[in-house]
Amino acid sequence: MRRFFEFCLIATAIIVLIFIVSFSVQLTQGIAKETTGPTYNLRIEILNAGAENNTEESLSVYLKSLELPDMEIDIVKLTRFTMQPSKETFIISRIKDSHAIKELAEILHIDSEKIQYSELKQNKNHLNATIVIGKDSVIETLLVQSKELE
Repeated sequence: MRRFFEFCLIATAIIVLIFIVSFSVQLTQGIAKETTGPTYNLRIEILNAGAENNTEESLSVYLKSLELPDMEIDIVKLTRFTMQPSKETFIISRIKDSHAIKELAEILHIDSEKIQYSELKQNKNHLNATIVIGKDSVIETLLVQSKELE
């Protein structure tokens, strides 16, 4: 009986050892690999405040078509604002970390000096930025250039 007990104890120890070794091999070979998404996920509102009609829609289509490895862009809202037209195109950052907003400005050929910070008190849409399209046709020029490259 004692030999049987020793045999069972040794067999159990071997099984536990095999389990530990196989688990460590799985971890080191990457079976439990971590997947990563884009560095930035921007939720954007586009406000047309003086550009040609439907420029906000064209910009939305353009931004959605971009394949950026470190940035995912989600267009949350398109608005046409006619009460007070804007002469210049600019970006309103809704978050304090403005690195992604600076990258967005670079993509849109908007000078980084034209990035303003204004946090929304009731940010129901979880916006990161508002792009205000002005009469200066910066966005229209960008859209024309992108169509020419196609």
